[in-house]
Amino acid sequence: MIYRLNDEEKKLALLEAERRQSVNEKNKTLGRNGGMESGPKALVLHQIGALGEMAVASYLGLKDFLYSDKIPKKDSCDLPFSIDVKTRAKHYYDLIVQLDEKENKNFWLCTIESNQIHIKGWIQGQFCFKPKFIKDPAGGRKAYFVPQDKLWPPETFCFFFNCSNLES
Repeated sequence: MIYRLNDEEKKLALLEAERRQSVNEKNKTLGRNGGMESGPKALVLHQIGALGEMAVASYLGLKDFLYSDKIPKKDSCDLPFSIDVKTRAKHYYDLIVQLDEKENKNFWLCTIESNQIHIKGWIQGQFCFKPKFIKDPAGGRKAYFVPQDKLWPPETFCFFFNCSNLES
């Protein structure tokens, strides 16, 4: 599903990315699982992440709950219904779930490439933690790589969780 953010949503997401980068650099926060910590590449990752979170929040009508954690908190979720949004920079990339994530989360995959956002789908955490999904393509950074064809369509989420916020 291609999703379009309005100008205000884009602006809020990019401001949030800058805020996150600033806080992380000030606090010398380490990148998750050996990821980028500072500099322009780290900022791009924050931008991609914040835009993906905005897309899912906007799609589900949950923008009021967005960006509530001002400092990174282990095991926190991005949105109600235990939603944790994972955003990748290529439309063909799989969903990445870290080895130490909690099973009770609902993981959503967004991809952003060539200024186009795709909401790929979602999956309950319990279905991610399979040995066959563990990969280490970057070397020394194992994680679960859940193929896109294992994700459930975005429109099925409210059937599972009875959320009435989903905009038609």
